[in-house]
Amino acid sequence: MNPARVYAVKNRISEALSRNGPAVDRLVSDADARVAVLADRIEVFVAGKVALLTPWADQPEEALFGGCQAIGEPAMCIAEVAEAAGMDAVGAIARGICVMVEGLVSRGIWHTDALRIHLRALTLVQGQPGQPKSANLAIVEELRSLRSSLGLTE
Repeated sequence: MNPARVYAVKNRISEALSRNGPAVDRLVSDADARVAVLADRIEVFVAGKVALLTPWADQPEEALFGGCQAIGEPAMCIAEVAEAAGMDAVGAIARGICVMVEGLVSRGIWHTDALRIHLRALTLVQGQPGQPKSANLAIVEELRSLRSSLGLTE
């Protein structure tokens, strides 16, 4: 058996930045400032997607199973942007919903009650922005533990 080969990929961006371009620190700080300006719009966007997901928690199992793609799409939208607006727990819970939907699609793992818990947790955490960060992180960790016990890993 041949030994594995490791290839080093040349970072062309670093060369462009180090010559005549702006410093990396300045680019990062500019990007952070732009995201901060968008934070309010991101929060409104996330609230709209959570509103789409909230009714799913009370649907019967057949509806949840049949609507898994309709659940997964807004959850992915939330997961992609929530943390940029400081909504870390909301983003993490949304990612957990995506993991659960992906578990059904790719491995056939389906747990209706666990999905309902995730949906209710998402609504709860998003609806209480003043909640202490430690409380929200505890919820996120409990949900991660639940998924792990079901064989769903991120």
